Amino acid sequence: MKNILICSIVLAVTGMLVFSGSAGSEDYSAGKTLFKKNCEVCHNLKADDNYPSAYWRQFRPKDFNDPDSWKGLDGQKIEQVIKNGKGVMPAINIKPEDAKAIIDYMIHVLRK
Repeated sequence: MKNILICSIVLAVTGMLVFSGSAGSEDYSAGKTLFKKNCEVCHNLKADDNYPSAYWRQFRPKDFNDPDSWKGLDGQKIEQVIKNGKGVMPAINIKPEDAKAIIDYMIHVLRK
């Protein structure tokens, strides 16, 4: 009987530890930092009520705060643009894990 009680407690605690890391508790701070360093100057225009720059007015890069900019866009497409560039955007030479961190941040935090 005592063994059953101990096993039940261990299972309950283990279950709490496993489920305490459920959806919504992901840490996207690395991706956020990389996005700010590599992408934000062109792509995050309305986050702080900034007015569009002359660069934006000429080239119109996607503003990822605008829900319309996400139409037809997924992680794979973002990865291809990071790797190969697109239009006036050059390819970005970063490690694959950094690209993944940026994409995760974009998809889980910026996409509305």
